[in-house]
Amino acid sequence: MTTNPLTDGTRTTTSEQRSVPAPREHRSSHRVDAAPSGATLPRAVLAEWTKLRSLRSTWWTLLIALGLAIGFAALIAAVLSNPENAQPRGGPGARGLADPVAAALGATGFSALVLGVLGALVASGEYATGSISSSLMALPRRWPLVVAKASVLLAVLVPFTLVLSLGALWIAQVVYGDKATIDWTASETVFAVLGNSAYLVAVALFGLGLGLLLRATAGAITFLVAVVFVAPPLLQLVTWDWVQAIAHRFPDVAAASLQSTTATGVLSDVAAWLTLLGWAVVPVALGALALQRRDA
Repeated sequence: MTTNPLTDGTRTTTSEQRSVPAPREHRSSHRVDAAPSGATLPRAVLAEWTKLRSLRSTWWTLLIALGLAIGFAALIAAVLSNPENAQPRGGPGARGLADPVAAALGATGFSALVLGVLGALVASGEYATGSISSSLMALPRRWPLVVAKASVLLAVLVPFTLVLSLGALWIAQVVYGDKATIDWTASETVFAVLGNSAYLVAVALFGLGLGLLLRATAGAITFLVAVVFVAPPLLQLVTWDWVQAIAHRFPDVAAASLQSTTATGVLSDVAAWLTLLGWAVVPVALGALALQRRDA
């Protein structure tokens, strides 16, 4: 009996064809890479939370911000409550006890700088490590990435800054002793704490927007310090009306107005809240627009 070469060859060809990867499976894999089925906003928020809490620098930054707020509040309260430090020229020692709440909350300014750096790192850190490419591959539409980063930052910083503000007030009251009394239940005190928390969060979101726009940690931090902490006191030295109008729209001026319990701030409450809202929302929106239009 002879074998049929044609038949054997046909069988061999069929077997080889079956060993080739099926085109259907290849198309399915390509479709998953182009538009991940699990790339939803809640998953993006969860991913951003995982990234933020897994970084050791996050917890160190929060700890430093809390330590600075408590330390400077205690220091300023000690200076104000010491009669030997009275300043006849109108310095903080002479007038500070007239508004002990504002004096204590004003000591959290250095914490604002630290939280602004944290906001910048949330965005620029991914560009430094190159992980932004993976994030954008998972979220091709990009804007959910910005929303997720801002949402996680808000979820962490709103309760944290409230605790920080209350901690600064508590340590100040301890140091004040009988020299000054903070009325914890007064509506002015509550609004001052809320306003101070909004100021700290607004600076952090401003840092996030700068990180998205500049894509570099050093540049974002430098710009943050220049705009939030260097420019305001310099602009106060210029007496032109239009310069003063600009100087009154900086975050620290809005914060001082909201921290005051004696209505001595430059801005009204509404103007101060709108000022902080603008400094928080506009840079993040511009950063989202830049992320949408530029390559990673």
